[in-house]
Amino acid sequence: MYDMEKNSISIRELQQNLKRVLDRVERGQVIEVTRRRRPVARLAPVRSDRPIRPWPDLDARARAVFGKRVVTMGGSDAVSEGRGDR
Repeated sequence: MYDMEKNSISIRELQQNLKRVLDRVERGQVIEVTRRRRPVARLAPVRSDRPIRPWPDLDARARAVFGKRVVTMGGSDAVSEGRGDR
């Protein structure tokens, strides 16, 4: 069975527990992948040299696209309203 404490894992265990193993790697742990008890690969977290870009200011972008216009109703709302009580 898969052991959360060990730093090596067989290919079969990796296939069965990929999400859990990748979560551990994302948290900074280095894990060796083995085939027939011999190391064949090493999973390590990626360290980015670039800073993480912040989320864009969506309000500013909407103001740039729409200006001072107020969008009151979406297309699906207009279709629903046009259908009435069907």
